[in-house]
Amino acid sequence: MDRKQKQINLDSARTIVLLYYLPDEAAYTVAESIVGRFSEMNLKVSVVCYTDLKIVPHYFIPKISQNIFTAKDLSWRYHPQKPFVKDFIETEYDILIDLSLTDHLPLLYCAALSKAGLKVGRFQQDYLMFYDLMIHASAEETIDSFTGQVIHYLRRINN
Repeated sequence: MDRKQKQINLDSARTIVLLYYLPDEAAYTVAESIVGRFSEMNLKVSVVCYTDLKIVPHYFIPKISQNIFTAKDLSWRYHPQKPFVKDFIETEYDILIDLSLTDHLPLLYCAALSKAGLKVGRFQQDYLMFYDLMIHASAEETIDSFTGQVIHYLRRINN
């Protein structure tokens, strides 16, 4: 895997990809507001989300830069089989942020293989090799508050 690791902050980044788990419509609404926050920073935002449902939920509105895969789209080793995943892995985003607050092997697979310059995720001792910046998340953490922490630290890199 040829990845060029970068130390980059939000001011110098141009592209960002968000990974998240989609358990329900409330999570989708929060994720959409997070996409909006990053878009307001003049970042080109892409999204990859995973749901353990067998079909794409009715509330997920597909957009050009947003992709989803379901439990039905996984191999027996939990690797996503959708064609967009290969393109996602090969794209050299400036920053990848994994917003999942619980373990989801398909999202970890995507994060681990991504060629993103800076990979950010929730701290977990077993995942040190997959992320460049890891942030502790308490048991009560929400995706929104975790995103706030990520933004806080990404603004301080190189400053």
